[in-house]
Amino acid sequence: MKKIIILILMVLAGYNLVLSQSKKITYVSDQNSSGYYQVFIMNEDGSDKKQITDMSTDCYFPKWSPDGSKVVFNTDDGRIFFVDNVNTDKPADPYFVFGGEHPSFGTDGETIVFNSDYEGVLTIYAMSLNESEPILISDLGYSNQQVLSRDGSKIVFSSFMQGGKDVMLIDLDDTTGNNVYQISNNDNANLLPDISSDNLMIVWSAFNNNLQGTIHIYKDGKEKAISKGITSSNRPKFSPDDNKIAFVEIGESKTKFYTMDLEGGNRKSHDIKGGSAANYVWIDNERILYDAEDGKNYVVGVLNISTGKSEILTGKGSSMHPDVLN
Repeated sequence: MKKIIILILMVLAGYNLVLSQSKKITYVSDQNSSGYYQVFIMNEDGSDKKQITDMSTDCYFPKWSPDGSKVVFNTDDGRIFFVDNVNTDKPADPYFVFGGEHPSFGTDGETIVFNSDYEGVLTIYAMSLNESEPILISDLGYSNQQVLSRDGSKIVFSSFMQGGKDVMLIDLDDTTGNNVYQISNNDNANLLPDISSDNLMIVWSAFNNNLQGTIHIYKDGKEKAISKGITSSNRPKFSPDDNKIAFVEIGESKTKFYTMDLEGGNRKSHDIKGGSAANYVWIDNERILYDAEDGKNYVVGVLNISTGKSEILTGKGSSMHPDVLN
């Protein structure tokens, strides 16, 4: 069964279909009659907002399926659900998957990768939508913050290894059992990795004992720190063309966006509307979809890194955890 799950995850990159020219966004918002955070979808310009869940609990971290027909999310009480037919007039009721958090779809759109303490330790599992039990992906200690490569053949994540938190990679093409590799090579806590679209580079944030983060990149078989000079940096992500890295600077009073090239050069800070930067994803090579908070509420917005323009897409109340269908 584990081999079947691995094969499902290894679907070719060309599978990623979109339903229209306009990109779709999913997010959660408390702007509804229940007052709980519910899952919404909208167009990339903020138009045609539609609520797709109505649950008596808060919903968090929604993620699109590759074909845009489903959205998976977790609730604040540690359950994972997905909604099917989200682009129809009547989306399906949320379907319970398993206990866990931070779910995302595999490249086939029928497998969900998530975190759970199902067997006593928080780690990474995969589960087909037509199965009732998950398959263990990482048997290392406390594995999370996983990112599936665009072609579904690799998973990068953070896990305890030899007493420290390290960035690891699982090669799903290799079914021999010797397919787990340690990427980071330092004494810091290495967190929140991302992998390039060609699977040749990995980027992450390494935190020292003072909780100050530095962006590291693994490229050409070597690890290099590339955000020196910034007090603390976090959440690095490759642009879709792999030419830039975005990250957030954790300041004393505000968290803001930076972009830089793969060597740490051409570094540029970006002001955004809405407050301090929190979660984000690249929409394309010029635009970043983000949420930001001002101490009371979150908003969802878009930053154009070329023009510097920032635009808020959501209205009153609190909206957060955006994801874009690419």
